[in-house]
Amino acid sequence: MTVLHVNEHLAHKGGVETYLFGLLPRLRERGVEPVVAYGDGDSSLYAPSHHAPALGTVGLWAEARARTQMETILQAVAPDVIHIHNVQNVGALQASLAYGPTVLTTHDYRWVCPANNFFHARPQSVCERTCGPGCFATTLTKRCVTPRPQYAAGFYRRARWGVEHAADFARVLAPSRGARAKYEQSGFQKADMDVLPYFCAPAPAAAPRPLPEPPTITYLGRIAANKGHEYFVEALGALPNGVQGRMVGGVTDEAAAQLRGLAARYACADRLSLHGWASQAEIITVLEGTSVLVFPSLWPETLGLVGLEALSQGVPVVASEVGGVREWCHEGETGYGVPPADGPAIAERVAHLLGDEDRLRAFGARGIELVEERFRPTQHVDRLLRIYRQVQPSVQPASSHA
Repeated sequence: MTVLHVNEHLAHKGGVETYLFGLLPRLRERGVEPVVAYGDGDSSLYAPSHHAPALGTVGLWAEARARTQMETILQAVAPDVIHIHNVQNVGALQASLAYGPTVLTTHDYRWVCPANNFFHARPQSVCERTCGPGCFATTLTKRCVTPRPQYAAGFYRRARWGVEHAADFARVLAPSRGARAKYEQSGFQKADMDVLPYFCAPAPAAAPRPLPEPPTITYLGRIAANKGHEYFVEALGALPNGVQGRMVGGVTDEAAAQLRGLAARYACADRLSLHGWASQAEIITVLEGTSVLVFPSLWPETLGLVGLEALSQGVPVVASEVGGVREWCHEGETGYGVPPADGPAIAERVAHLLGDEDRLRAFGARGIELVEERFRPTQHVDRLLRIYRQVQPSVQPASSHA
């Protein structure tokens, strides 16, 4: 079986790409031939791969180009199944649907929200509207995506297209029950919409690791307004001077300057260290030196892969109660939930954990158990292979849904 995976980026950029780079070799081990079509990135990271630059563009002017590029790739690859991940241009999806069975994973909310994440940039707030004509004006006034009308129109068209064509996909996969509910509430009506949680690539630790000294809280991920990074810094400032903070991820020069300004405001500049993107092995090392992972996201996360990575290594979490986060941050078992945008609440919950080493170890042990129970790679790949076989025209077993 040949499966063409279509994603905007072929690069180490975020959770979607982490998932893909973990998935592709595991599919190959199971006898599948995975091929990648990508819009930008580095072809040396995975072979076979095919470059389709228009995948990351939006608007009517680019759709014909994306459709042509995808048709060329489809003819060359001749896949049995097409698996769409994060793509901006609906022309690529039109070509895929016209070719054959197409599976869509809803890594974010781009098929029901022009901004991808139901988050307003100005002022920072979660959007509760259903995608409709008002979204175009909101995109401009609240800077959800862009203040430029020609691009805002393209993002709006992409979201409306997703709502209108939901039923055309052979199967739609959501990473969590929360993500599926959000799609359904937003007008995305698809009977064959399964919940298929991400898997955790790092092997779970055998037992919670020794507690680090000094106590250290860690933020892993992009530096973006909807990720709530400022509340991590605020929480660090409210914690005792002996607690260190570490931020690992999309720390560009511009982001570093912003973060240092926040650290100065909250009087914790001497306790905050900043680091760029880390490899999977480096993330394990980071987590070994982490007392508590802080996940301060503001938008309704579809799941939150870094939370699973922390739990797999026996690291408790303090996380915003948003979206699919509730499916791995179990209150009083693997960590604590806090309201979004509440630095003092994060600090209070972290301090509560750091003040009780037995609780830290117990939460860490339960996190390892949860990953073993629900988020192992074999579980994910087994279900995905069943779905691939079900959607092929020559194979018609009874469907099953999560």
